[in-house]
Amino acid sequence: MDEKAANKLAAAVGGEVWQSGGGIHVVTIRRPDGSLVVFSEDLVAEYDDDEAFENSKPSASILLRDDPSEYWVVESEGGDVWLQDPDHGRGWATQEDAEQEARGIQSRVGRCWARRQRPSDTVPD
Repeated sequence: MDEKAANKLAAAVGGEVWQSGGGIHVVTIRRPDGSLVVFSEDLVAEYDDDEAFENSKPSASILLRDDPSEYWVVESEGGDVWLQDPDHGRGWATQEDAEQEARGIQSRVGRCWARRQRPSDTVPD
């Protein structure tokens, strides 16, 4: 989510805004037992501790969006496809984010573009 949305959510739930990179913000709530609840645009997840969070190992999660067509991927002329989160089979939440990533990838591999994610793009678990 963007910073403005993250700040609003943090104020509503009593959490802290954390920038996870690339202009993507999440909201975290630290519980008394040391576990974390993390809200992103796509997911609410609970992590046992900071190490589990750093290693993307949630103990529980709720997908807020699970329809691949709601995401955007980057595709190259050669047919290669990049996802933002390959472990969960999801592309970028917005076309703008995917286009920005495509520009970066294009500088390394050649012509790339953003397009809607298809179910066939999803990497199986």
